[in-house]
Amino acid sequence: MDVLRAAADLLLDPNPRVHQVCEQKLLSWGEAAIAPLQALAECDDLAAMRRVRRVLKTLHVRLWTELFRSFVARGELDLEDGLLLLAKLPRALLDTSKVAAKLDAWADDLARILPVVGTKKLAMVLSDYFYWDLGFKGDSRHYYRPENCFFDQVIKQRCGIPISLCSVYILICRRLAVALEGVGLPGHFIVRLKGARSVLLDPFHGGRILTRRDCVERLQVMGYGMKHSYLEGVDDEQMLLRTLGNLLHTFRYSDDGQIIDALKAAQRLLARKVSLGPAQE
Repeated sequence: MDVLRAAADLLLDPNPRVHQVCEQKLLSWGEAAIAPLQALAECDDLAAMRRVRRVLKTLHVRLWTELFRSFVARGELDLEDGLLLLAKLPRALLDTSKVAAKLDAWADDLARILPVVGTKKLAMVLSDYFYWDLGFKGDSRHYYRPENCFFDQVIKQRCGIPISLCSVYILICRRLAVALEGVGLPGHFIVRLKGARSVLLDPFHGGRILTRRDCVERLQVMGYGMKHSYLEGVDDEQMLLRTLGNLLHTFRYSDDGQIIDALKAAQRLLARKVSLGPAQE
């Protein structure tokens, strides 16, 4: 630890030759170098602080990429675990347990008002709870902000794009054993409340209840034909892959090469898993 601390301290040296050598050494030590670097992240020397934070970010992105690789290597992937892992990419110190606790609290609150019978009645309760009680809404004005895709920010700001809002609905309903699944329409994402007579909901537009005709008309307006597969449910892996695609789209004008490269690597890993399927792994 003394060697690590000494190397971190040398990043404060104004001599480029000194701090460049130390930077490479610290990167080679990996996770062990994080603690001594974090102790210097608020130093008074602005240039030195930037160097320290640059090394910290590089270490974090490398470690995150390995975590995502391990996550994908699991058997069946979990949507909540994947979304919380993605949320940690830009925010290394994010406490994901607090995000999960928020979902737990909302699920407990919702449980008190769930109707006993009736799919359509249940759909109306869900719509009212998420839109009116919690205030979740679609962000039409700033649709392509990364914050609309990172799950912790969607929870914090209570707005997002279709798939991120659908994820909120799904993960809270899972806690209550309510059969809600994602439906990946081209160019849009909705949820289906499964039952004897299933009901489609559009979280981006206030939880509005949709008919099949509504979906067909929307697809026609967007220039798509109608295929039966468009209304099929999608699994967690497919939702995570679509979320990654959306995230990369939001970063298309960003100069944050490290984040972009990490997202691309994650997308390749997950796309390969989805295309192989469990029987071929």
